[in-house]
Amino acid sequence: MSESSVVDTLEVTDVLKGLCARNVSGDIHYTLNSERIKTARFRFLAVESDAVCIDQPHNIDEEVTVESGESITVYFTQGNDRWSFESRVIKLRRIVRLNDTKRVVGMALALPTSLRIQQRRSDYRVGVASLGQRCQISRESGDVEYACDIRATVYPCAIRDISARGIAVVLHAGELLGVRHGDRFFVEFELGEGRGVKVAMAELCHAEHVGADHKQLWGMRFVPMPTVDFEEQKADLGHFVADVQRMKLRRRR
Repeated sequence: MSESSVVDTLEVTDVLKGLCARNVSGDIHYTLNSERIKTARFRFLAVESDAVCIDQPHNIDEEVTVESGESITVYFTQGNDRWSFESRVIKLRRIVRLNDTKRVVGMALALPTSLRIQQRRSDYRVGVASLGQRCQISRESGDVEYACDIRATVYPCAIRDISARGIAVVLHAGELLGVRHGDRFFVEFELGEGRGVKVAMAELCHAEHVGADHKQLWGMRFVPMPTVDFEEQKADLGHFVADVQRMKLRRRR
C-alpha cells in the first residue's frame, strides 16, 4: 500500500509558486454531467491573490468541456510522488502575466487549502547520505538460518539510501572475499529521534565498485524474518522514509 500525507495550508502557496516557476505540467480530472471522469493536460503558470493560473487544458482525444464554477481535482508529480488538490474553476479565460513583457490566456483555479502527497510506490527510497547515517553488517550463520554468526567480522558501512524494502550501503569490501549475489547479512542501524536500533536481515542483490580504496556500493533487499517485531520494524522504516521525504521537500522550498 502506498502512504499519503497532507501539506498544511501555510505551505501550499510556496509549493504552487515553485510549480509555476518550473512550469510543471499536470492533469485536471472532471466529470461535467458524465458518468466517467474526463482528463486534460496543462501547465502551471502563476499564483495570484485569488487563484492559481494554468494554461488552457487540452486533450488530443476529445474536446475539453470543463465549465466555470465546476469542481475539479488537480494532479501533478514531483520526484517519485503524485500530488493532488481539490479546486474549482473560477474563470475559464484570464489574462496571465508571466513577466514584464509577456502575457498569455490561461484559466484561473481557486487556491487550494491543502495538498495531498501520494507516494507512487510503496517501496519509495530516500537518499540519506547527507545525514551521515551509519550501520554495520555481518554474515548470516552458515549453520542456522536467521541466526547471526557470533564469530563473523562486523563491517562498518555508510547508508546511501533506504526504504521499507531495502537498503543501499557503501563499505570497504576488500576483506569480504567470496561474496555472491544472494548472500545474506545482518544489518544493524539506528534511525535516530528515539526510534532505537534496528536489526534486519538483507540479501545482496547488487554490488559495484565506487571510488577508490576498494569501496563498494551494495544494494540489499530486506528478508522477512519469523519474528514478532518484523512488521513493526518495517512500519518504523516507512515512517522514517516519509519524515525524511517531508524534510527534503521543505528544504527545496
